[in-house]
Amino acid sequence: MSIHEDENLLLMSIYGKYQGLLRRIAKALNVPDIELDDVVQETFISYFQNYSLTWTDARKKSMLIKILKSKAIDCLRRNGHYEKVSLDEEDAVSEMPGFVVTDPLDVILGEEALLRIASGIFSMREEWRELAILYFLEQRTIPEICEKLKIPGTVCRSRIYRTRVCLKKILGPSFDIR
Repeated sequence: MSIHEDENLLLMSIYGKYQGLLRRIAKALNVPDIELDDVVQETFISYFQNYSLTWTDARKKSMLIKILKSKAIDCLRRNGHYEKVSLDEEDAVSEMPGFVVTDPLDVILGEEALLRIASGIFSMREEWRELAILYFLEQRTIPEICEKLKIPGTVCRSRIYRTRVCLKKILGPSFDIR
């Protein structure tokens, strides 16, 4: 056998030994099924071009996994890990109901709970209502709320406490208002 044939046998044995493991790891890293083979192949190509074929099995395996992780990240970045939706276009959001949630509260509390919260907030005194919207729904910080409402921090904290107590009375003990 020639040196070239020996090298090919060595390449094939490394590929045969580690390709199943690399496929499982790539799948665990959320590489899309359609890209799985490409990412694994790119991993082997990178290894074969840049690293020794005579390393110990542990060292080969470690380097292949390191390369695979890098290739998986590149794949996810290249293909976009998440759906891209413009926040300016409400139509785009409504066309993808299974992928995009317009308000996380819908998922956490459900529609009925949102209605109860909204009616509770809108039945509050004016200064509590505005603060409740800013703090609980828009999740603004206390300094931002103080600046917007032009009130001191102690007054803001006091109103947050009172609105929290009021919301707990309206919503009942099953809701945790933070």
